[in-house]
Amino acid sequence: MGRKHIVLIVNPSSALGGGSTISYDIATNLDQEEFDVFMFFPQRGPVSQILNRHPHIKVLISPGQRFGSIILFLYRFLRDHHIDIIHAHGTRSAFWIKIIFPLLLLKRPKFIYTLHGLHIVRRSFLFRYFLLYIERISNILVDTIVCPSVSVQKLVRDYKLINPTKSILIPNGVRIVNSSVTRPSDIPFSSVSFDTVITAVQRLEFPKDVSTILKSFKIVQKKIHNIIFLVVGDGSLKEDLLAESEKLYISDRVFFLGDRSDVPSILSISDIVILSSKFEALGLSLLEAMSFKKAVIGSDVDGIREIVRDGENGFLFSFGNADDLASKIEHLALDQVLREEMGLCGYNLVKELFSLPKMISLYRELFIKMLYENPSNK
Repeated sequence: MGRKHIVLIVNPSSALGGGSTISYDIATNLDQEEFDVFMFFPQRGPVSQILNRHPHIKVLISPGQRFGSIILFLYRFLRDHHIDIIHAHGTRSAFWIKIIFPLLLLKRPKFIYTLHGLHIVRRSFLFRYFLLYIERISNILVDTIVCPSVSVQKLVRDYKLINPTKSILIPNGVRIVNSSVTRPSDIPFSSVSFDTVITAVQRLEFPKDVSTILKSFKIVQKKIHNIIFLVVGDGSLKEDLLAESEKLYISDRVFFLGDRSDVPSILSISDIVILSSKFEALGLSLLEAMSFKKAVIGSDVDGIREIVRDGENGFLFSFGNADDLASKIEHLALDQVLREEMGLCGYNLVKELFSLPKMISLYRELFIKMLYENPSNK
């Protein structure tokens, strides 16, 4: 075998989340005999710490979090090392590389950019089109944009962000659970009696709309008493959501668990998993739940619609509608057979279309294609 291919994966954050989970899975599942992987983060965090378990992956941390410090660090690293492929995750990471790329002259790696969502289209009219113009012009430097869902690829094409021949669909993938998972430890609800566990794994930020789940839980709890709600994740709205659960008098049945490294264990004891986002690229937490044969409920928005087949592997509800969500929760909570049928349907969907091995195989094919089918410099 010849020289290994060297890949630099650039992440906008080391916090736990969908994009960082995908980049972690790519880094840790590429063949070590074929690829050497560097992982860059602007600061230390849960994901960079987890990577300590994988000594073959070289973790790079910016010495400072300011824009200039990040750019200078990445520029010096790329100038001093032979990198074959840069794989940027998200618009912020891609922007850092776009700033640096013209400075690399003849030493330009292949540049792959995974777009985990196009949030700039939700900005005010003038600002949105200014940002889209910058994105469109700067994408001249990009070899390939990877879209994790059909809805993201449609946005890329509708807004003409790159030549259509340079965008590719690689759906996010998750591990298929084939064995038992250890029950979660250090949990604050071990002394509480319950029959049904509702779980949401998501950042506690405005677009995720955890508030609607709290309101719907209040409605459901009036009819179903032995039920608890687990919130996995952290974010700027945590204190507000804690206060809301107190105000709704449900705080004794709602548990905010923060960021957890044992999410599979939490999912294994869950009965229903909910994602209430205003927008999603795909909805990774629902795919993870399906891999555990769990019934899911998701807001009826692009991205989530691609994986939740309403009435088959879960339910869709009207975004922000607590009454609609409550009725779907109640339906599933009272019908174990339906939950099991939906869980199996979701599991089969993940195995067929959204498995981790399939995603890794598609990324490897893309990397090899970029290296061997195109000239090495632009």
